[in-house]
Amino acid sequence: MSDFLNLHDDSPLRRVLYLGAILLIAVPFLQAGSQLWPLQLGNIQWRFGAANALSSVLLLPFLGLSTLLAVSRALESRGVSRVVGGIAAFLALGLLGLLVIFVSDASDLKAIVNSQMLAAFTTTTVRVGSISALFFLAFAVLAHAGFSSPVRKAAAGRKSGEKAEEGIGLIVGR
Repeated sequence: MSDFLNLHDDSPLRRVLYLGAILLIAVPFLQAGSQLWPLQLGNIQWRFGAANALSSVLLLPFLGLSTLLAVSRALESRGVSRVVGGIAAFLALGLLGLLVIFVSDASDLKAIVNSQMLAAFTTTTVRVGSISALFFLAFAVLAHAGFSSPVRKAAAGRKSGEKAEEGIGLIVGR
């Protein structure tokens, strides 16, 4: 296997990857939060709009957490991998709760939406619901990957009876 990126020996690249991943996670939530401030949790229309705004920023945090997980696996850093798993699990559970609230709010709001806006309301409801459900699954898979241990190549090779590394064999001499 080639060492295209050897992260163990390249600390500047590690720092750039970690910083980029953290920015991918934090910036979209900060932007969505600035649009949603001040919080109006008691307002059903604000909650519907908030679900719409938050569902549109989930891709970048998912990519950031995936990058963190890939770097932590490359560096064999179990702690970072588990932190990523914990954050992903928190986001998955949060999305599940928000999805339940969103479905309830959407059914209540449908009664007060006028007939001219009903098609747009239905489209938005289906889009936000399906995106939230897909990202719930994605974050759940990411959480599972963060908490599971990777299979080491050497251990996998020994289990199947193969050599752990290529090029190592029996040396016969005179």
